[in-house]
Amino acid sequence: MKWLREKTKTLFSKTLLGMLSISLTVLIVVAAVLFAWFRTQMVEGYYELTRATMGNTDAVFSRSITDARNLLSEWYASPDGVSLRLEEDTDFTNHMSFINKVLSILNGTAYLQSACFINYQKEMALNIGSNVSIPENLDHILIDKMIQIDGQNNACVWNVQSRHSDQEAIPLLTIPMAETAITDPRFSGMAVINIDLRQMNKSLFSNTHEEQFRIVILNKDGVVVGNSNLENLGEDWSDREWVRRVLAHEEQFELKEDGKRWEFLSFPAQQNGYYIVAQSDYVTQIVNINYVFYIVFAVIIVAAVTIILMMMLVSRRIFRPFNQMVGNLKESQIAEEMEPGADEDEIAFLEHFYQGISTHIETLNEKKENDFIVKNLLLGNQRKEIQDLMQQKGILSGNRPYYMAVVFMESADRADSFSMQEYDMLRNMAGSVFTTALEQFGHCTGLEVGLRRMLFIVYREDGEEQAEQLIVEAVGRAKASIQKLSQIRTYIMVSQALRDGGSDCVRYFGWLNDCLKTRHLLGCEETVVLTGMENEIPQDWDDVIIGCLKQRDKEGYMEAVRNLLEACEMMPYGQFVSRLEQTGAAILKAGRMSRNAEGKENGRGSLRERIAALTGREELLLWLESLYDEAAIQISKISSHSTAAMMEEAVDYIRNNYDDSNLNVNLLADKLNISAAYFGKLFTEFTGSRTLDYILKVRMEKARDLLLSEADKDISQIADAVGYNNSTYFTTAFKKFYGVTPSRFRDYHAVSELEGGSASRE
Repeated sequence: MKWLREKTKTLFSKTLLGMLSISLTVLIVVAAVLFAWFRTQMVEGYYELTRATMGNTDAVFSRSITDARNLLSEWYASPDGVSLRLEEDTDFTNHMSFINKVLSILNGTAYLQSACFINYQKEMALNIGSNVSIPENLDHILIDKMIQIDGQNNACVWNVQSRHSDQEAIPLLTIPMAETAITDPRFSGMAVINIDLRQMNKSLFSNTHEEQFRIVILNKDGVVVGNSNLENLGEDWSDREWVRRVLAHEEQFELKEDGKRWEFLSFPAQQNGYYIVAQSDYVTQIVNINYVFYIVFAVIIVAAVTIILMMMLVSRRIFRPFNQMVGNLKESQIAEEMEPGADEDEIAFLEHFYQGISTHIETLNEKKENDFIVKNLLLGNQRKEIQDLMQQKGILSGNRPYYMAVVFMESADRADSFSMQEYDMLRNMAGSVFTTALEQFGHCTGLEVGLRRMLFIVYREDGEEQAEQLIVEAVGRAKASIQKLSQIRTYIMVSQALRDGGSDCVRYFGWLNDCLKTRHLLGCEETVVLTGMENEIPQDWDDVIIGCLKQRDKEGYMEAVRNLLEACEMMPYGQFVSRLEQTGAAILKAGRMSRNAEGKENGRGSLRERIAALTGREELLLWLESLYDEAAIQISKISSHSTAAMMEEAVDYIRNNYDDSNLNVNLLADKLNISAAYFGKLFTEFTGSRTLDYILKVRMEKARDLLLSEADKDISQIADAVGYNNSTYFTTAFKKFYGVTPSRFRDYHAVSELEGGSASRE
């Protein structure tokens, strides 16, 4: 110090020492600040990178478990699953389709080990395993395990013995599905899916073991479900302190273990009952960096370059685990499907990776919701659920007026069909054109509701109704644009303004769809508005058609048929088929063709089948024309019979059926397939009396015979025997015909017989 004071007596020395002191102080402060900043940024980067990695692991793991649960629910509720659970003796030949389907899914997913069904008697009904691994005696130990956990839908992790090696244990994640616990007296069977944790961990993590960093997945009991080191799977770690703290929902803490100070980050997984934990010795490395900083601080002037080199070496060592982790993620199958940019750094890559997974999941959910809407629109089911979902997705809004447009497209030449590539291009183009045209009226949503069939729903955001004609014109312009770009035919129906908030959209869609099917069959390409749901065609149309048929007026017949088809253009398909069936039956009846033997084409059942097979208006007209030709031939045959033969048939029928109370002119005319007026004229000419007079004469003669021959019968029984339901009316008719009542007539002839008998005895 004395020497220093002597050397710094001069102003130059003091200035130099002061500048050196200031420089050293500034250098030390800057170094300290830079180091602190560097350390803070490194810690923040570590946390951000680690949490992103944990989030990606959680997303993939939870998605795998959810897919397995969804498969299990589908199998459990399927007819085959119910049969396997509830039948004591299972005939597997009845379930081969189901077994092959399950086996195909197991073999297509690397980590699905097996699927099992336990029947209601707690016996293994079915055990389908993949080629992943083969446990020893799984049929028995699985049932024991389900009884042990005593839960109906509680997943468990356990180790089972491999069939191929006594030393090898297979860690399984077992997910059961049942309505009641297996120990419950009401137990009705169970379905179980087993996941091989070794295979699932291979899909979650790389095969590289990290000593300084690892990710662990635990269940709520502290059992290891996943480990980035691919070790200790299925082991119970609930006795470890850090595991207990994780299960107590501590999200971040430090703990010394195995001679190192570890940093733990954790959070509950998206899949209930599981936890994602990241374990790193980052704290130990930070402490080492601090020691290095203290050394550097002591020798900062003489060893600046050394410090920089040491910092570079330390930094490389610190970031090595993270770089390896990101590299492993980039090599995973999920990263290849996401196709991230090649120039992205690690953080940008992880953000892109996580966003890609989230977007993929959102897309799947969106497709699932749209499929649910379309399925139930076509089936006409779950109207309330459809309404709520459409309101939630923004397809509809409150009670604002909305419009529905159903579009069907086909090749201009109906014989041609689209390839899948052509159809995809056509669907995307048509959806874009129609959506653009309708968006001028408000919010528009397009849904594919079948092959070549699309539904567009548009609602006014301002709550005002829009004239349907304007929408029809807009749709017509879109239709014209599409037909310019592609050789197709387009059939479109538009609804009127609906204000039901979606509560009636399922029923209205069904009506639109059915009416569009009718218009497609009739070749009506004009865009129209469906304003009502009832379209009855008067019965007079059939009378006109039958009249033309009986008059042999084929031209008038075909004109009446065309008018009928034109009147049916707005009918739902089912009602249209029934109307055509009614008309066809009337034509067949007019030609007396309905009396053919069963199984021939003219039967009523085959009429509906024949109509369903028609593909266009021209084919429909040809079929109706063929009915005319066949009926006309039959009518000509009937007309060729002589009048005498028909009248003899009528007289015979009256004499054989006088006891039928419904016997009248109309019945007899219908039997001969002629009009009642014409029959009456022919009968009078043939018999010399009117039809009713002749029927009365036959009945009275038969009544007289019965009165004389069957004395034990009363008047009401005699009346019923000759076709009179009312004995009073019979008495009146008998007295009018014979001049006396039936009782007097019987009494008179009884007295006459007695007198005649006495006279003969005398």
